[in-house]
Amino acid sequence: MAPNTQNQYLSDRETIRLTRQGIWLSDGVEIDHDATRRLFARSLFHDEQGYWIRLGPESKLIEVEDTAYFVTRIEGSAESGYRIFLNDETSEALDSATLRYQPGRLTCTVRRGMPPVVEEAKFLSIPYDDILRGLEEDSRGYYLTLGGRRLDLAPKS
Repeated sequence: MAPNTQNQYLSDRETIRLTRQGIWLSDGVEIDHDATRRLFARSLFHDEQGYWIRLGPESKLIEVEDTAYFVTRIEGSAESGYRIFLNDETSEALDSATLRYQPGRLTCTVRRGMPPVVEEAKFLSIPYDDILRGLEEDSRGYYLTLGGRRLDLAPKS
């Protein structure tokens, strides 16, 4: 059953978009109210129609340019492992086996909701730079060593 789209607080006349840089927009204007951005990130869910914001009994379909979840910071080390902090104000241990790299884009998978659904989370620029400080290169390509394991990110062609 599709979520209720007859909203009292979520206007159907506005377009809410989450950009590939993790910026929330309402009709093309940045939402700069921090509490609203955090509420929207915590209220996300998706179904076969796309991503929605659910606030109480109301839901609104939104546009997501890339991914709905973003790594906003990391703590830890390459040796002991990292804890990632997400835009929905949750945190979890980084599963380094799920890291995927393309130039300028680093992602991992996270579990959201009940029952848990696997979602992609994109590293924003600061945690992206933090984790890639350990990037090494050899004849096979670029890699990280995390928890004593080599993680190949970009093979040489």
